[in-house]
Amino acid sequence: MKFYIVKKAHKLDAIPAEKELLERYKADHYSYVDIVSACNKEDALKRLTTEQKHSKKQLIIGVNIAVFSLILIICTIN
Repeated sequence: MKFYIVKKAHKLDAIPAEKELLERYKADHYSYVDIVSACNKEDALKRLTTEQKHSKKQLIIGVNIAVFSLILIICTIN
């Protein structure tokens, strides 16, 4: 069975893959994340890739550390 994964304010939910149901959730300010195949709602949430579970904050912190390290390396070479 296919499930839509929807998100509202850092809360993930799995709903059956029906267009009408998805539209009702979107009207309630949920946003579409992904579609997965699973046997139940709990399994659908577990099958969501971890990349989509992490926030963008971790990516921004990693990029900042990399840029800062690059600047330090360039300064020590000169």
